[in-house]
Amino acid sequence: MTTGNNDRLDLAAGLGAPLRRLLAQTASIAHTHGMALWLVGGVVRDLLLGRTIERDLDLVVEGNAPALAHILAAELGGQVNVAHAAFGTATVALPNPADMYTADPLLVDLATARVESYPYPAALPVVQPATILQDLGRRDFSINALAVAVRGIGMELAPAPLFDPFHGQHDLALRQLRVLHDQSFDDDPTRMLRGVRLAARLNLRLESHTQTLLQAALTRNRLEATTPDRIRTELCLALSEPQPATVLQLADAWGITPHIFASLRWSAALAQRCDRVLLTISRQPSAMVTTEQVYAGVLTYDLTASERVELAERYRLPKETARLLHEIGVVRTLRDTLLAPGLRPSEIDRQLQRFSAAALLVAACAEPPPLPDVLHHYLAELRPVTPLLDGHALQQHGVTPGPHLGQLLRDLRAARLDGLVVTRADEEAWVEASLR
Repeated sequence: MTTGNNDRLDLAAGLGAPLRRLLAQTASIAHTHGMALWLVGGVVRDLLLGRTIERDLDLVVEGNAPALAHILAAELGGQVNVAHAAFGTATVALPNPADMYTADPLLVDLATARVESYPYPAALPVVQPATILQDLGRRDFSINALAVAVRGIGMELAPAPLFDPFHGQHDLALRQLRVLHDQSFDDDPTRMLRGVRLAARLNLRLESHTQTLLQAALTRNRLEATTPDRIRTELCLALSEPQPATVLQLADAWGITPHIFASLRWSAALAQRCDRVLLTISRQPSAMVTTEQVYAGVLTYDLTASERVELAERYRLPKETARLLHEIGVVRTLRDTLLAPGLRPSEIDRQLQRFSAAALLVAACAEPPPLPDVLHHYLAELRPVTPLLDGHALQQHGVTPGPHLGQLLRDLRAARLDGLVVTRADEEAWVEASLR
């Protein structure tokens, strides 16, 4: 879909019917209370690219966004989840229409049109109310500084002109990423990380002057001056991208990765491992791991143990992620042990039962054959094995509760893994022999 600044952008073409009705209702309510409503940024960009928007919206209000959120919740039967009066933002959850494909509520993020000033480089902004033009001017890239006025005609949306004061549509057509002013990366260095995510997702290149500004900001160590929490948020978002590996590859090409963590780097071997991630996960549908977990492990697989600890501590990674980074360092030391000739299934289990499925799938992506097959066989065939007799049954055979009972269950499971017992009668005979 393409449109000029004076053409009408038909939102209905890219929005599902429930979202169209919701927007029309929201616009009518805002108009009644003297507020103008704008669809802004990434949603408009994606509509121009012909993408369908199914749920959840970001709207800018020329007025009081938190107040409008409470009004919407009251009139449409929703609830305000979050409201920050100081920043002029709010999120309202609205009930789903019956024809939506999910029962989850629709989330509408509302923000008061605002300008931001930065007391010093990498500082959090000071916010003041503003016009829509000023609001667009504070944004990161021209392709995100696009807006469409939202107006309703009854229960339908009215076509509205694209508001593109910074020529974002032109940059989108050229597939280029351009900042709006020369201080952009100094004001907010995380824009470099958002830019690399956008470029990887949409196959964009840096506009030449923007590239010069980015390199200058890196030289001035602007990312190092940014709080680790803000960097961590961007790293997590990068792992949620459709192609996290492409994000790292591009970040490496732009010279960003050494400023995040010196030992992180792109390589041909890493590219091959990343290519195996989705197939590896698909082989273990019951493992309940996320692509974000596996990519996090694969992208850091070549770090040393001390580097993984440093990475986890610097960015205060969640305990689950820190544990994963530790586990993959241990798993990779077990290769020779796991490939030893004649290794019994119970011995494989003894080596691997302490590790999460995510850590084992990371190793399956990263290690050469035949180890991946051993790991897949363990996860699919060995780890799920349980004895037919449980603790209650053992007590009926005269085993008293306590540590001995637990050890007996573990030994019984090992016997089943090794094929020493098959039926319930086999297990009962094995227990009686063990007790004797």
